Amino acid sequence: MDIKKFGNKYVLRLEIGEEIIVKLIEFCRERKIVSGKVSGIGVLRDPVISYFELSSGEYRHRDLSGNYEMNSLMGNISIKDGDPFPHLHVTLADENFAVTGGHLSVGEIGVTGEIFLEPLGEVLERKISQENGLNLLALD
Repeated sequence: MDIKKFGNKYVLRLEIGEEIIVKLIEFCRERKIVSGKVSGIGVLRDPVISYFELSSGEYRHRDLSGNYEMNSLMGNISIKDGDPFPHLHVTLADENFAVTGGHLSVGEIGVTGEIFLEPLGEVLERKISQENGLNLLALD
């Protein structure tokens, strides 16, 4: 991973085989980043996307095979159980230009990943919601 800092913002270039979520956690731990805004583009290999099904209260996962153009990656960094927690959503396109997307569960870089991270400076924490069992941002 290559890193460049612009003021308080970062640009990360991930390389083939690096996993976005793992690298963001490592990066935030090292720099003590406790919240932030994330965006990015690139190519993912064999990504796993998810969808939270409200009726069952569970995530449905879809394993995709091959390389996918990461048209849009967006999300945030918060703290969950004392550790950085990237919550990311992605829009992907296949070789036929068919688009799919959802919650990014696994995102291994297939060619390159250009990730932009803007730390917010204050702690954003996630806590379990009694209403639905999800780890939601605690903004109180």
